[in-house]
Amino acid sequence: DMKRTIEATSTQDMALLLKRSRPNDDDAAGLSDSTEEIDNDTETEKDTSLTCQLCSQPYTDPRMLSCFHCFCRECLHREVEKQNAQQENRMKGPQLGGGKGPQLGGGKGPQQSFNCPTCQKSVTIPVGGVRDLPQDLHVGIEVKIAQYQSKITSKSKAVPCDVCIDSISSGPAVGFCCSCLHFLCRQCCDHHKRARNFCQHNVVALGETVSREQLSAVKPTCALHSKEFIFYCKVCNCLICYDCTTNDHKDHLQSIALPSVAANSRRDDIRTLITSAEESASKLAVAINGKITALKAVEDNEETVCQRIEQSFLQLHQALDDRRKTLLADVHSSALSKKTALTLQKEKCEKNLSCCIDVASTVLETYTDCEIISLKQLVSAELRNYNHKAQSLSSSLEPCVCSDIVKVSLQTDKYKAYLSEIGHLIDYCPEKSTWSSTSSSPMEGDPYILTVEAKDSNGQIYLYDDIKLKVVLKPLNDTRSDVLGKISQHKNGKYSISLTPVCSGPHQLSITMNGQHVQNSPSSLR
Repeated sequence: DMKRTIEATSTQDMALLLKRSRPNDDDAAGLSDSTEEIDNDTETEKDTSLTCQLCSQPYTDPRMLSCFHCFCRECLHREVEKQNAQQENRMKGPQLGGGKGPQLGGGKGPQQSFNCPTCQKSVTIPVGGVRDLPQDLHVGIEVKIAQYQSKITSKSKAVPCDVCIDSISSGPAVGFCCSCLHFLCRQCCDHHKRARNFCQHNVVALGETVSREQLSAVKPTCALHSKEFIFYCKVCNCLICYDCTTNDHKDHLQSIALPSVAANSRRDDIRTLITSAEESASKLAVAINGKITALKAVEDNEETVCQRIEQSFLQLHQALDDRRKTLLADVHSSALSKKTALTLQKEKCEKNLSCCIDVASTVLETYTDCEIISLKQLVSAELRNYNHKAQSLSSSLEPCVCSDIVKVSLQTDKYKAYLSEIGHLIDYCPEKSTWSSTSSSPMEGDPYILTVEAKDSNGQIYLYDDIKLKVVLKPLNDTRSDVLGKISQHKNGKYSISLTPVCSGPHQLSITMNGQHVQNSPSSLR
């Protein structure tokens, strides 16, 4: 049994296995290499999953990057050279000369990196360059199968026989052996049916549809020898063919195993990693759902808070407008009162002035001497009385100054400054808030002093006093009750807290802001 033999660890057993695994030249006589590459110009359906995004052709020697994107080896080599040239140009800048920049790929040297052409993720290139990137054997096989299927079902192009030396004289292929992976002319098809070594092979006629299961003989092959991988080298951590065991891996016979043995171990490793990844994914999904819920809460809260601000400022605006109307009414009332008083005073003065003086003037100008003599005593008495009243009235009236009629104190600058302080964003962040203490470990009866510095989500000092700060000192080796901290001072976002331990020894210090722990809380104090 070959599988049992491959697990042998002695050099002698492995040498015997390699001898048994050597191909039989007689059975293979006249047949070309079963892994001969199919021409890339075969008329195949464009399957985007089997097409390189760089060359838009079916993959040739596909290599997978750490971001799980796949490209042809040569396409990657050209892409690395392209990015290397761009990097050199950036390093040279406006200078006319300069040495070559660091090589992104190629020969031996320190590991470099380049950006994936699809997702732009930085990908590390192995020391050996692009050729040491892992092969995507699965994609390579799928490409070969698709090419075989397209070539078998195609009716527009004649296919030569892979077995005959002179494929022109033998005629075009009419069948395909799904076991040998050879296109066969009519004579070779007949030979396949009669020969003992090939009579059990599955030969299909060209033009028929071939399923993937019928092409299960397509296997990954060695890039150096074009032979099927049949061993795994533990030393080099790579798949090898029979020819590899006689060349580069001839000293590793004790470390050669069947691919199935190595694959089982890797399957177990991958299953373990998948289980761990699924657990992480579950936790991540819970976290994502939490973030989605929080995002929805923030959106709803944003709308609510904006409505509150609008309502508050509408109320302030209404209050300001009411105050404006009150002040205007007070000004109008005060002005009306003053205007009424001044008008009465003015009319009284005018009345006294016109009455007395006008009568005296009329007597003086129109009366005769005798009439004046007879009225002289009355007129003189009235004029003296008027003069006395006029002097008394003028001295009792306040001088009329326009700027003193109505006065008001608005203090606009003061209230504008006050308005700028109305409301603030509650943005304290417990996770970024810190605490410190110059005291040593808690001692019974000795005050334990600490300082808490509140910060916002940007790491800046949070100056407002809307934080409910709670500090608890809990003895770990004592059944006595916890000690609550007392805030002795709050200034510029810093809180000074004093606690008096009821016992010495280890304690647990808990500092929360509105129920959420600050940095390094809870913390053990020894």
